[in-house]
Amino acid sequence: MKYTIKDIAKLTGYSVATISRALSGKEGVSQEKREEILKLVDSLGYTPNQTARKLRSKQTKNILVMIPDIENYFFNKLIKGIEVEARENGYNIILGNFSDSQKIEEEYYKMMKGQIADGILLTGSLSEPQRIVELSKQFKMVVISDYFSDELVTVCIDNFKAAYDATMFLYKCGYRKIAKITGKIGALLSQDRLKGYKMALENLGLGANEKYIKYGDYKYESGYKLAKELLTMPEPPDAIFCSNDEMAIGACDAAKELGISIPDELGIMGFDDIELASMVTPKITTVHQPRYEMGKLAARLLIDILKGGVVSKGKYILDTSIIPRESTKNTNFTN
Repeated sequence: MKYTIKDIAKLTGYSVATISRALSGKEGVSQEKREEILKLVDSLGYTPNQTARKLRSKQTKNILVMIPDIENYFFNKLIKGIEVEARENGYNIILGNFSDSQKIEEEYYKMMKGQIADGILLTGSLSEPQRIVELSKQFKMVVISDYFSDELVTVCIDNFKAAYDATMFLYKCGYRKIAKITGKIGALLSQDRLKGYKMALENLGLGANEKYIKYGDYKYESGYKLAKELLTMPEPPDAIFCSNDEMAIGACDAAKELGISIPDELGIMGFDDIELASMVTPKITTVHQPRYEMGKLAARLLIDILKGGVVSKGKYILDTSIIPRESTKNTNFTN
């Protein structure tokens, strides 16, 4: 027999409201009465109707995680961190992959008006910063990785500093003609990584050679193609700093096809420290992003907001580190 909350009320002699408060852990029920109700509920195998409860409370206990490209390896540990924190706090996650399409991204915002989730974790966007700020006034939101405005709660790294440090690392390894393959330059994080690279070269007295700067899209194919363009120049670079590991792996494959020795003739630096970076040959020297920790922190901040807590707007910055591996010289150097 499937029992309802009304059956529990009849069997105990308490009101439906009292049973509901006891089961949800709310105040207004004595400990003795709560234990009596819970004991009966356990013996009957009663399970509360979670859907009805959510409808009454106007909470879905869902968090929408919006991802620009689910095929990008960067997101796996980030999502894992989000899910662990969400589940520990009684929330589920819905993955919203908009496949680098602004139209699909906007469709998810329309779906939010139908209350598919209580809040949004935004891991990237094709929208203008002001559009994201406007959306944050309609929906509870935390941004991860990318950066749009100080009016938003954002969990990220210092992309400028990370790129600056990576370029300095390549210089300390003995490389002097350092090229850059960027990510999608429309993204502020890509712009910051490019600025960090340029500033490091300027401070080293080398200056940025615009011929050594190529604009990629974070995919393996662009790393491969653009590295070939760089390495077949009359005066090719002796190092390539890629804005993510996938492009760095592509660059390595291009160099190997051209018979260029890594790391002696060419150093290659990646960014993100995805699992694949340590599995390929040569293993990729890279900038480690604490993706799992970023996901957990962002989920925690959003859940605090959903529970009515006060969360300060602005950047919550996590540290990065350089992981020396086989694609650069002097891999015993630590930063």
